[in-house]
Amino acid sequence: MALVTMRELLEEARMQKYAVGGFNVFNLETLEAVVEVAEELKTPLVIGLTERYCKFVDADILSAAMVRAAQKSRMPVALHLDHGRTYEGIIRAIRWGFTSVMFDGSNLPFAENLKRTKEITRIAHSLGISVEGELGYVGCYECVQTINEDNMVNPAAAAEFVEKTKVDALAVAVGNRHGSYRGSAKLNFLRLAELNQSIPIPMVLHGAARLRREEYRTSIQAGIAKINMPIDTSLAAGDKLKAELQKSPAANYVHLMMAAKQGVKESVRQSMLNFDCIAKVI
Repeated sequence: MALVTMRELLEEARMQKYAVGGFNVFNLETLEAVVEVAEELKTPLVIGLTERYCKFVDADILSAAMVRAAQKSRMPVALHLDHGRTYEGIIRAIRWGFTSVMFDGSNLPFAENLKRTKEITRIAHSLGISVEGELGYVGCYECVQTINEDNMVNPAAAAEFVEKTKVDALAVAVGNRHGSYRGSAKLNFLRLAELNQSIPIPMVLHGAARLRREEYRTSIQAGIAKINMPIDTSLAAGDKLKAELQKSPAANYVHLMMAAKQGVKESVRQSMLNFDCIAKVI
């Protein structure tokens, strides 16, 4: 099935009340893992590459592999630049053949975020590419004390942002935080429902690592149509590697590589089950 835009995937997910998984990949093994699970479970898929990760790999080579994997897949796949923060990085992803880009201006003043996102959207839409914006403060597990009512997304501000930028999806801050949760998550589902009533586009949940199934389901019912899971797949690969090395300290790299891939597949499979996106592709 051909590459599709993220907008196509998320509009259908929002209407049918499920979420598409957004899985960032780091190498060929993680790329193969997410595609194989999507085909096994017949799910739509967003494969992402974070802009800041490009300094650790040859992104030109990895992105070419992502394009080829998406073209070969029997599932609808959107290729997405995750957390793009620079104009140069976003243009680079467009040249790679990605069908979606995210401009993360959440650390900017509202007016500047709106201005830059609007310009990125103008360029991307002229080329048929979807755009994800972000509003509010999505912190990290180390700085949970900084997440409060003041830095969650305001519904009125979200409505203005969406109307003026014309983004296709909006990542929102509702108490979520990047990294692996310690203790209970404190998502503000009431605020999420208010946002769903205020804006006409799908919403995206970042910082959704290791929530409970019912929390994913409640988020989806309140308008979340894509859930990003970069940390879960990374942790799963690391956990599997540690277990294999403990069991077989002399294991060769190929064995370890396949073990890490299996760990990623198990994590992705569980996420897709939580998102209720199974068997959505006939």
